[in-house]
Amino acid sequence: MAEDNKMNADVVIIGAGMAGAHLARSLREKGIDVLILEAGDKRPRGDFLKIFYESTTKGPQAPYPSIPSAPHPTDGGYADFYVQDKDTAEENKFIGAYLRIFGGTTWHWTGFADRLRPQDFRMKSLYGVAEDWPIDYDMLLPYYVTAEKRWGVAGDPNDVWGAPRYGVPYEMPPIPATYMDKQVTKALEKMGLHSGIFSHARNSEIFDKRPICCGNNTCVPICPIGAKYDASVDAQKAEDEGARVEVNALVTFMEVDKDGKISRVKVQKPDGSTFWVGGKVFALCAHAIENPRLLLNSKQENAPKGVANSSDAVGRYLLTQANQDTQGLTPDPVFPYRGPQQTSGLIERRDGDFRSKEAAIGTSFMNSGWSGNSDATSLAKDLIAKGVVGPALSEAINAQVSRHLRLNSSAEVLPDASNRVELADEKDTAGIPKPKITFRMDDYTKNGLKVGLDINLEVFKIMGATEVKHNEPYLSNAIIGGTTKMGNDPKTSVVNADLVSHDHKNLYIIGSSTHITMPVNAPSLTIAALAIRAADHMEKHLKP
Repeated sequence: MAEDNKMNADVVIIGAGMAGAHLARSLREKGIDVLILEAGDKRPRGDFLKIFYESTTKGPQAPYPSIPSAPHPTDGGYADFYVQDKDTAEENKFIGAYLRIFGGTTWHWTGFADRLRPQDFRMKSLYGVAEDWPIDYDMLLPYYVTAEKRWGVAGDPNDVWGAPRYGVPYEMPPIPATYMDKQVTKALEKMGLHSGIFSHARNSEIFDKRPICCGNNTCVPICPIGAKYDASVDAQKAEDEGARVEVNALVTFMEVDKDGKISRVKVQKPDGSTFWVGGKVFALCAHAIENPRLLLNSKQENAPKGVANSSDAVGRYLLTQANQDTQGLTPDPVFPYRGPQQTSGLIERRDGDFRSKEAAIGTSFMNSGWSGNSDATSLAKDLIAKGVVGPALSEAINAQVSRHLRLNSSAEVLPDASNRVELADEKDTAGIPKPKITFRMDDYTKNGLKVGLDINLEVFKIMGATEVKHNEPYLSNAIIGGTTKMGNDPKTSVVNADLVSHDHKNLYIIGSSTHITMPVNAPSLTIAALAIRAADHMEKHLKP
């Protein structure tokens, strides 16, 4: 039995990732009492690096062990973590990767520092598909600027990726294009197409006492020196400024009082012990799978469908993106594995009237070879099996890996109420029902990827590449959104434009789970901006 309230705070934040970190820091800057409850643990970077170096998988989750008290997906273990129908087609298998640690999933993010485009908020009005957001670009503009100043964004003012900056410069000069980027650009120009340099939450100069990127090329899964921003930076600043942090604190239940407010939450520790935490305001910031899991797991007399779920929209409108890779062997070296894993990409096909019929695509030039972190080891095994050893082995590896080129195209997926997260009958190691996923990739997305594939194949043809091949479309590992939809209508959405639950006026839900669409510009900066904006709203909420 859980003991009475062990802790209390004016604002109780569940999750220490991108949303929770920026919310906590903003609230502490206003002098508001904050308690952060993080399901996972807190470790120094060196611990994660050691695990990564010793790992044989080298996947995005490799440095971050899943702990029984707060499990998350593992490389090669997505089928065990997510419950999906055994007949699910390969293209619809959900493999969303997220972490439960101090700093959250940004430990292994790419580092893209994009704002959404103004058009991305108005898909229905402009293109007749999806839905419009209840907020717009101009409303978020000042919060985008604040988030960028916290991160330290390196970017080229000539490459804003469709999001006007109105004269506000990037914090740092851009991460330069690689030699490989320049070779791909030459081929694109022969096609009348163009490339641009990505904006990065990655230091091109010393910023915030963090070092300059040294090009280790392991951004996913871990930056070894901290040149790439992750949310542990702002989570730590919030703690340094007086926020209380309780790690290894899995929230399993939210209690609703007779007035419809959240009165307290139940916390479970790794040893199985439990206690309650009370607060005036609660902010659920646990990403797009754990947010609906907790809400649905909190069914009770005052919330018979689960917390915040009178609309039956909790868990619905699950979003991700779909990917397709094209690879080949160039006749001359292009030298991948130099610099960050992605520094440049195709400008075209990210927005336009075509979005009324087919998905926008974002094509990146992958500096991580064919497989990302494991090209050399895979090739070495093949060569050794053929008897190639010693200096000859080294020469053979260098001769081939230096010519590995891969282009990756990511396409948006339209929101669909049938794509959803539910609670499975099977429980995880913490005793919580596993996430049950239903998802179907639509033709809109496939049509967009087909255009991207045709472009990529032509690039390889112009470059004279051999051994060209591509895989079939598959769901993204990196992008997860939807499941607690933002909207003006309480009958069809979970939170309002201020991210306050329609059902419970002291419950905020923050993060990509509230996003209406998942365009090809990355969601991370928008998550941070919305969290900073929510802090302003909370401050007004808490005033007498």
